[in-house]
Amino acid sequence: RRDSLIPLDDRSFKGAYYTPLKVVEKAYDLLNSVLGKGWQKEYIVWDPCCGVGNLETKHGNIRNIYMSTLDEADIDVMKATKTCVAAERFQYDYLNDDITDAGEIDYSLTGKIPSSLQKIIAEAKVGKKKILVLMNPPYAEAGKGTNKGTKPKVAKTKMGSCMAGWGKATNELFAQFVARIAKEIPNATLAMFSTLKYVNAPNFAAFREKWNA
Repeated sequence: RRDSLIPLDDRSFKGAYYTPLKVVEKAYDLLNSVLGKGWQKEYIVWDPCCGVGNLETKHGNIRNIYMSTLDEADIDVMKATKTCVAAERFQYDYLNDDITDAGEIDYSLTGKIPSSLQKIIAEAKVGKKKILVLMNPPYAEAGKGTNKGTKPKVAKTKMGSCMAGWGKATNELFAQFVARIAKEIPNATLAMFSTLKYVNAPNFAAFREKWNA
């Protein structure tokens, strides 16, 4: 397990977690039941926090997958292990890259997003393509308390600074991912590992008012 080789403080700060393959199999069972067994041919998949790519290893149409991750080292691991070779794999900081001071998405800021993915996102907005955002996002929360998972300054991202009106959900990295997805690909299908706090927690009341689920 590569996550055991990452320094503990670094892993905790980033909320890194590597999805076990048994859990991946269950996820694909659920995707088949919700989207239909032919979904892998219909949807373009983007995992914006893919880590070393475990979540995509059960996919049968790798050429339909885009995989981005915060750490360049993850890309090196995937290349060394020949994980999802036919997929488009690239380093990308989803909560900081290509976000303007006004909170808009501008791919020209970094030039990291493949032009083919930019085209697919544009086509998805007008209903010409189907995008599935499939992810096990980082779960780290900014806070001053002693609760497990709270890390000072962890939520100080470009995306977080642009989330006025989202309430305390801004303190959580996974909520920041969801907020950017809602802005960037408003009609995407989202398949996400998560607790139900974004559905029923009082701290997420403002989030539920803003999110276009």
